[in-house]
Amino acid sequence: MLAGVVLLATVPVYVYVEPWWRPLVARSASAFVLGVALMQLRRALADRLVDSGDSALDAARGHRGPEPSVPHHFLDLASDVRAALRSRRYFERALWPRLQALTSWPLVRPRVRRGRGPSLASLRDVITAIEKQP
Repeated sequence: MLAGVVLLATVPVYVYVEPWWRPLVARSASAFVLGVALMQLRRALADRLVDSGDSALDAARGHRGPEPSVPHHFLDLASDVRAALRSRRYFERALWPRLQALTSWPLVRPRVRRGRGPSLASLRDVITAIEKQP
């Protein structure tokens, strides 16, 4: 029905305009019909997904939140460690000075990977060295 209405509106314009504008008129009408059809298809798909409820994957992801008893300082520290593993600059400028401040003895700087921070095993070794100090 939409295609018929668009066709009725487009044919007089198509006949009236100059020949070099006719392909643009036809493509514009086709794009309009296709766009409306795709929007209706998207809406139908979204309604169907809402009606079907949560999938097992969505349910599993919903329970990933931290326990209410976990202190926010621990969550911030875990976030800092994740960022330091991904970014060498963050490790050198943020996390490494904080680790050095925890001890009075000099720490052995872990090897950093090219463009990234140290490996998790290297950080574990540094933390173990900090814990062993008196």
